[in-house]
Amino acid sequence: MTPTSPHAYRPDIDGLRAIAVLAVIAFHANAALMPGGFVGVDIFFVISGFLITGLIAKGMEEGNFSFVTFYTRRIKRIFPAYIVVALATLAVSSWLLIPNDYIFYTTSLAASFAFVSNVFFSMLSWGYFGQRTEEFPLLHTWSLSVEEQFYFIFPILLLFLYRHARKHLLPALFGLAILFVCISELKTGEVKSYFLLTTRAHELILGALTFFLARRFPVRSPAPANIMALLGMALMFGSLFLIHRNTPFPGVNSLYPTVGAALVIYAGQTDNAVSRLLMNRVMVAIGLISYSLYLWHWPIFSFLRYRKIDLDAGVVTAAVALSFLLAYVTWKFIEVPIRNSRSIGFKKAFLQIYLAPAMVFMSIGLYSFVTEGAPARFSDETRDLIASYSFERDLARSCSIRAEDYHKVSVEYLEKHCAFGDNSRPRAEVLLIGDSHANHFKPFIDQLSKAAGLKAVFHVQGGCFPTELQVTDPDPTKGPTTCQQRNADLLELVGSFKYVVLAGFWASEPERDLEKEMEHVVKHIVKAGAIPIIFKDNPYHEPDLSRCVLFKKRGWIPADSNCNIPYQYVQSTQSETDAVVERMQQRHPTVQIINPKLVMCDTVECATHIGNIALYKDENHINTKAAGLLGEQYVRKVGNPFGPRPLTGSDVAGKPFGPMVISTSKVPGAR
Repeated sequence: MTPTSPHAYRPDIDGLRAIAVLAVIAFHANAALMPGGFVGVDIFFVISGFLITGLIAKGMEEGNFSFVTFYTRRIKRIFPAYIVVALATLAVSSWLLIPNDYIFYTTSLAASFAFVSNVFFSMLSWGYFGQRTEEFPLLHTWSLSVEEQFYFIFPILLLFLYRHARKHLLPALFGLAILFVCISELKTGEVKSYFLLTTRAHELILGALTFFLARRFPVRSPAPANIMALLGMALMFGSLFLIHRNTPFPGVNSLYPTVGAALVIYAGQTDNAVSRLLMNRVMVAIGLISYSLYLWHWPIFSFLRYRKIDLDAGVVTAAVALSFLLAYVTWKFIEVPIRNSRSIGFKKAFLQIYLAPAMVFMSIGLYSFVTEGAPARFSDETRDLIASYSFERDLARSCSIRAEDYHKVSVEYLEKHCAFGDNSRPRAEVLLIGDSHANHFKPFIDQLSKAAGLKAVFHVQGGCFPTELQVTDPDPTKGPTTCQQRNADLLELVGSFKYVVLAGFWASEPERDLEKEMEHVVKHIVKAGAIPIIFKDNPYHEPDLSRCVLFKKRGWIPADSNCNIPYQYVQSTQSETDAVVERMQQRHPTVQIINPKLVMCDTVECATHIGNIALYKDENHINTKAAGLLGEQYVRKVGNPFGPRPLTGSDVAGKPFGPMVISTSKVPGAR
């Protein structure tokens, strides 16, 4: 049996595209359906590497390869459909997104046209599976940026190998693939690794290797083709169901789906059972529209999630149907005509299809950034409310860090990069450490510090309790983790400060021996001569009620909905950790306690808004404006722990949180 030419159209590859895009859609609709569906993107990378390498190789061998022609094809392939999707998401986002989210959206929009949206998303602390990423309409464009970055470099590399080391082309590509797999594996623990070219390049190179191997060592009989294709399908489908969001990825684990895809492509040059299945008309049809389908499905799901619409079976079915409809229309009337047009050369493609739209969208991104989210889109009353949903972003991550960013810091570093409060003071007397909850209490401490005339510094790491140390770990011989090392390093500095403030999402890890950890840290601070100040945590609630008051204002939920958190729920979730904090003060009289519930709760419920100011940005994090307001109220109504009156454990919730009109009717899920 004569193998199919590597340059010939392969309908089975369109069928493979269908598997990849359907897997991604299934995962985004409901991760429980296909826990590893996100690896569909990795399958796409292998397909892309195979096909694009074929085009480049053909041009080089025929002596007519042109970078101008190559990039003209890329522009005509990628941008027409994406421009349509970008315009649609811009229209919806301009109506739907509050300013802080609009800044994220328009910045990612601008970044996508600069081919760096993957870098933009890698700079955020959430990671691909992290906090609120499912509400970012253009999150999926990270993969487009990875591809385009690769294709700025790879044709040059391939041209060099063809001219100077053609006999060594395969070993060179193998070596590069292994190198980038190793880099990917080493970087897999870092949040940013999911997005970057350096941790994904091996997948595209694997596609290129598949092309050259298929040409040099073609499969000539059905038996080995069937074996390889079935093994490839097993690897892919095993990955789709056995890999999940907590699996270290990409790294070595990315080889399972990508090697599987490569085997299916390699075997598909000869007729086999799998290729016949993939060449089914329905599969091929889905594969043909897969690019537009990939572009459309994610914004639809993200907008639904942003509006807090439950993705039940009916909603998911409608969303998927709409995705298919828009994808078909885009493919039929945008993708195909422009891609096949002979009248569109490089100049026209570059100026009209890329540069002009890019300048427009980048200008919108700049306007949004300068105006802090284009708040003029809303009425004055709504604008005041929406403004409170803003939160601080530290893209530089110098003081609010991820694990991979950590390096040992000194007091001098903290005072130079991480100072707040009364900055007119020559030296800092307050040190704030903890996790993301410590970070959201920074404006609270800022108000207390300014009221007391004190300079403060902070150092926070998401997911890292300030009490987590190697010496109190259940297995102290295995550490230290980055978190444990950070805390140990910061504890060496506490003697340089008068006050050391500890804050954390204490109730988030009930399996932790919090009392043992906190006792060790408090003893160390007291021994160093500093005064420990411990935050009792703020109320939190699931489901998320943070936008309830905003949704009432915009008419999306009934006007009499109660957006507050039942105090009974707060007691049930936080009484144990609050008691641990109180016992610290009983054992160590210098310990002071800050209890934000004193200005957030009464005996019935805890506020999620004060007047026209929302307090939360998600189910457990307070937003920037609210944290400052609560700090002001705390000084006025309770006292300042940095002042003359020490605060004791008897300062418990039960006092009114101020003049508020609180509805007594219920919001679904609140009570």
